[in-house]
Formats: sequence, structure tokens, C-alpha cells
Amino acid sequence: MKILILSILSFITLAAPAQQGVDDFLQLVEQNNQELQAARKLADAEKAGFQTGLTPDNPTIEYGHFPGSNDAMGTKTIYGISQSFDFPTVYAIRKKLATNRGELSNFEYQIFRQDKLLEAKLKFYDYLFLLKQKAEYESRLEHSTQLYQSYQAKFEQGNTSVLDVNKARIQNLKIKSNYQLLLQAIESTRQELELLAGNELTSQKQTLLAEQDLPPLATLIEEVQDQQPELRYLKQAQKIAAMNVKLARNNWLPNLEISYEGEQDPDGTYRGIKAGIAIPLWKDKNKVEHAQAQALYETNRYEARITAILNESTKLYRQATEFDKIRKEYKQTLKEAANVRFLDKALLMGQMSVIDYFNELAFYYETMDSYLEIEKNYYRSLAQLQAFRL
Repeated sequence: MKILILSILSFITLAAPAQQGVDDFLQLVEQNNQELQAARKLADAEKAGFQTGLTPDNPTIEYGHFPGSNDAMGTKTIYGISQSFDFPTVYAIRKKLATNRGELSNFEYQIFRQDKLLEAKLKFYDYLFLLKQKAEYESRLEHSTQLYQSYQAKFEQGNTSVLDVNKARIQNLKIKSNYQLLLQAIESTRQELELLAGNELTSQKQTLLAEQDLPPLATLIEEVQDQQPELRYLKQAQKIAAMNVKLARNNWLPNLEISYEGEQDPDGTYRGIKAGIAIPLWKDKNKVEHAQAQALYETNRYEARITAILNESTKLYRQATEFDKIRKEYKQTLKEAANVRFLDKALLMGQMSVIDYFNELAFYYETMDSYLEIEKNYYRSLAQLQAFRL
């Protein structure tokens, strides 16, 4: 009965770190992961950099002291301060452009953050199902050990053959070996999780993983279009490209320069204001055409990516739907038809041979392993499908 209870629990419940569910783990990753910290600092640095160059150029101060070639000429002194300006509308566009480029850096960080958190979530699910597999293998190991000991005792009493003992022994050895390999995989995955989270995982116990159902496909597609960081990045890139076209056109407006100058010589002093205008004839040639081509590229890039992303989301949705259907069928079958207790009872009552028993037991274990793999794939596909919510 104890073996039966353990077996049922092993596929109804999921093992997960105690007091450290997937949301808590992802919070640790976001707080402590060094790559995410570096990406945040880079985004902040880029935003600060975009705020430079938004003001007019530095003023120029001039001073000259020119002694004459003879005493009668005296000394001539000139001085002045000048300031050049782009056309006023250019500064307003540059300021808006800097703000929008800062938003682009934010979206770029969000893309990296989503990828890193998705990586962590998928790894966490791998770890979680390894722990569930561990619980299943512990019940198998207990059962196979009891079975081997039982056949060994029967053999010593002359009630069974050495072939039956060897079958029980080989099965017990196989489960032991797989269990040890499983423990190594758990430890390796745990170390990877700790590296991602920058923190040690707490102690572990069995707990339930909340059942997750698929939302309607239409709802999901709408959310992807609105919230997917890559699409938001590409929309922002389109906006920036359009502003660059506007900036390129405004750069064809004349630049202005104003200065205050003075000149002093033995005959007197001259002071006054001088103004100038720079006519853009050659410097910005073809910049408008280049900006327009870039804007067209960003539009095409967005249209191509949104089609690809929506197709990928639809494909993942269908995959998750199929995994969900299969896992529910497996779960129901394992509850109603596949059971170690039934096999033990049939063997005890002589309804099957020892060979048939071990074959059926191996088939049951294979079915259970397939169920665990399908359920893991279901949760992994859900995580990928809803990565934009991270």
C-alpha cells in the first residue's frame, strides 16, 4: 500500500523547491543575475549618452595682440566672442529623438531580460521535473529492492528459480543505476540554476505546481502584438526612423551665427555685433534620401518580424494544445488502468508469469516516464508561448 501511495503521488504532484516557486526564483534571477545587471547599466549609459549634443555648440572666444612694425604704428588689439546655432526647430527634434532613443534602449533591455528569464524558467522546469522523476524513482527503487529480497528469500527456501532471482536483481540494479544518474543530473541542474540566480536554492520538498490552462488563441495573439518586447522595439525603431527623416529635412535649414567683436588701435576703438548665416549647399547632401531608405527598411523589418512571430506563436500554441491533450490522456490512463499494485496482485495470484510480470512492469515504467516527459514539454511550451509576460 505504501508503494502504491508513493506511485500515485509521484505523478499527481510535482516536486519543487520549498518556499521558492518559479516566480520567486525568477525574482532572484532578475535581482542578482550579473548579465542582467550589466544589461541594465548599459541601457542607463546609453540613455545618458543620448542626452548629450542637444544644446548649441560651445561659444568661441578670440583675442589678438598685434604690435606694429614701428613705434608710430602702435599696437592693435582685437577680441570677440561668437556663438553658432542650428535652426531652432532642429533642437526640438533632437530632444524628442533622444527621448525616443532612450525608450529604444529600454525595449532592447526588455528583450534581453525576457530571453534571460525564459532561459531561467525553462531550466527551473527541467529541475522541477527532475525532482518529480526522483520521487518516482525512489518508489521504484523501494519496490524493486523489496521484490529482489523477496525472490532471494524464496530461492533460499527452494520456492523459485535462479532465473527469477536474476531478473529481480537485474531490474533492481538498473533502477539503482538510473537513480544515481538522475541524482547527478539534479545536482548539475541545481548548479546551473544557482548560477542564473546568483543565490543558493533552499531546501526542497514536494509541492503542487499550479495547473495552467491555455488561453484562447485569439486572446494570446492580441497580447503578443501588444506586449511582445521585440515588436515594441521594432515599432519604436520605426518611430525613430520617421523622426530622423524629419531631422534630415530640418538640417537643410540655414545655421545661424552671432558674435560680439571689438578692435582697438591707436586711432580709436571699434565694437559691435556681427551676424552670419550658413547656407547648406553640400554638407547634408543625400541625408534625406538615406533617412527615408532607413525608415522604409524599419517598416519592412517590422512587417516581416510580426508575421514570423505570430506564425511561431500559433505553432507553439498548437504544440502546447497537443501536449495538453496527450498528458491528460496519460494521466487518466495511469489512474485507471496502469498500476503497480495490479501487477503485484496478478503475479501473486498466478495470473501471469514472472517474465510477463517484469515485461509489464517495464512497460508501466516506460509509460510513466513518457507521461513525465510530455507534461514537462507542456509546461515548457507554455513558458515559451507566454514569455512576453515575464
